[in-house]
Amino acid sequence: MPLDPFADDPNDPASFLEPDEEFPPLSIDERAHILEDLTLLEKFQVALEPRGILGIFFYCEDCDEPHYYNWEIMKDNMRSLLGGQQSPVHEPSAQPDINAYVPWDYCLGYLDGLDAHKS
Repeated sequence: MPLDPFADDPNDPASFLEPDEEFPPLSIDERAHILEDLTLLEKFQVALEPRGILGIFFYCEDCDEPHYYNWEIMKDNMRSLLGGQQSPVHEPSAQPDINAYVPWDYCLGYLDGLDAHKS
């Protein structure tokens, strides 16, 4: 994981949040879903990274902006969830190359296309 840029900063924005609550354990179904998504994410990376795609973006309804996550950040977030921890909040950079990120559904469609081509 990248170092926390606010480590030891008395003005850390997170210091104004409530202390972390206990993270409820995942259900068997939730755990299976995350494991499935992690497997898909690894396949996405293998198929798309050689073509210049660096990761996934999601549209955030809270801030009305897209959020860009590279492959490793996404995998780390999923592993955190599987380990019973809340995912850390971070993005690859302040100004990512938006052309190097695609939505999750694009990745699914890309894999489906590869599979259809093999048949």
